[in-house]
Amino acid sequence: MNKIRIALIGGGPSALSIIKKLLCCEFGYFSVDVFERNASLGKGMPYSHEGATAEHITNISSDELAPFDESLTQWLQKQSQTYLAEYGVDKASLHAKQVIPRLLFGDYLNAQFKALLQQAKNQKLPINVHTSCEVLDVKPSSDEKTSDVYSTSGCSTGFDKVIICTGHSWPRENEGKVAGYFDSPYPPKKLQREYNHPVALKGCSLTAIDAIRTLSKANGRFYYDQEKLKYKRNEQNAKFKIVMHSLEGLLPNIRFHLDEPLVSDEDMLTEQELAKHRAENNGYLSLDFIFEHNFKKRLKKRDAHFYQKIADKNLEQFTEWMLESRKAFDPFTLFKIEYIQAEQSIKLEQTLHWKETLALLSFTINHPAKYFSAEDTLRLHRKLLPLIGVIIANVPQPSAEQLLALYESEVLELVCVDANSSVQIEGDHRFIYHYEDSAKRSLAVAYQTFVDCTGQKHLPMEEFPFKSMFEQEAVLPAYVCFKDKTHGEKQRSLDSKNVTMGADGEYYLRLKGFAINDEYQPLLANGKPSDRYFIMAVPFISGFNPDYSGFDFCDQVSTIIVDKLTEQHAMRYAS
Repeated sequence: MNKIRIALIGGGPSALSIIKKLLCCEFGYFSVDVFERNASLGKGMPYSHEGATAEHITNISSDELAPFDESLTQWLQKQSQTYLAEYGVDKASLHAKQVIPRLLFGDYLNAQFKALLQQAKNQKLPINVHTSCEVLDVKPSSDEKTSDVYSTSGCSTGFDKVIICTGHSWPRENEGKVAGYFDSPYPPKKLQREYNHPVALKGCSLTAIDAIRTLSKANGRFYYDQEKLKYKRNEQNAKFKIVMHSLEGLLPNIRFHLDEPLVSDEDMLTEQELAKHRAENNGYLSLDFIFEHNFKKRLKKRDAHFYQKIADKNLEQFTEWMLESRKAFDPFTLFKIEYIQAEQSIKLEQTLHWKETLALLSFTINHPAKYFSAEDTLRLHRKLLPLIGVIIANVPQPSAEQLLALYESEVLELVCVDANSSVQIEGDHRFIYHYEDSAKRSLAVAYQTFVDCTGQKHLPMEEFPFKSMFEQEAVLPAYVCFKDKTHGEKQRSLDSKNVTMGADGEYYLRLKGFAINDEYQPLLANGKPSDRYFIMAVPFISGFNPDYSGFDFCDQVSTIIVDKLTEQHAMRYAS
């Protein structure tokens, strides 16, 4: 009678983490149904054919994964050489820091999910798996206490808790309506064709690198000449070229050695310290406070020499200094320099402390970001996140080699664009890229093919696919309050779409997605959390969780949610 029925909507890495945590519970008794639209569990979008083909590789290695019973390296060692050879992996040279093809990594995740299902069976945790089953809607049940899941396989009723684990989402706006326009490079199979003209990419993130690997493979070949990787176009595609449009001409960082591959909270602010600080600051968390403690203070202990360079710099001064120092180099010259630095870092097993610490800062900001004032939220998005986005990308070495080979073969070009750049659609295969160059000249360049590679977008509540979930209880969108009313009023005059005045007379900045509490429960219109729903689908909570870091995020959030479920079960059993 006291069993809690849980529906996991999505069967990728987030669901995998939830199942793993549920199996570690000492108390509580649950029943779980997993709904996955694809045929396989664990893979999600990035590690299945929805997000990868043979040429795509991970930017995470075995030692950077929160442990399952079987590590990635251990699983690979158990596979046959014939199977691994299909993915170009040599069993004899496997090591814990190796990056592998994403589809192979997807098979590993699928194997771990199967192992957890067997473990659940042994522990008598009921798990019902619904694969090749797309969820169409989630509705409150007639008893108003539980929820029903409507899918292509029918209706499953009576769930006490529903956890949204749908992962990445790539809405199509122009793709399919305008020939030659792609809203994202996923699934990559759609780009596997020959182009005898320049292809425009918007963005330079790992998403752009995915597109580059697909396009380059379809239109030429890589080869080694005197141990140096080179690229040659197919003869019939002599005019093929990739033009990557990068904001301010920045390229992402390259993977380097990490002293702490798994995220650690050592030397970071504790929950108690954060709570004390907020209590002393009218409930707000100061961005400067967390920057000083979780970045500068930690860096002082790890790399005193680098710390001296930034000791007197505040957040704005630091980010401006770092970004300007990157802009001082030609982008590919800097990329070559950082490639050599990264190789040395891995060879000598010496980290680049400021980069590793910045990545940790990003992770520690994510969960409590909902407590920033609107002023600090704007600073975060305008100042710190642009630098973080460049540094934590961690381009794998093989991808970096390919980019350099393409650049040196004059097949890859990088164009520096400004924040106001835009793409004008004039019709099929007719796209005009408008931007200002570094000399402030206004340019308009025509392309026949355009691919938006800006990565996962933050999505508004209105695009949430399960429309009936909250038909009986309205939910709040993500808002943060301006600490200074005068500043809020000024911002409203500049951006009335995203800045509004509340009934309390305060000014609020509207963010994307749902307002959620610390347990990832959406907040209702009355300010209380929904008792039946949890959301860990990152595109729909990114207003309050501005930066999410893959498997670290999954591990952290699944722990929080399962702890809450266990607490709720204990309360139900006690009653």
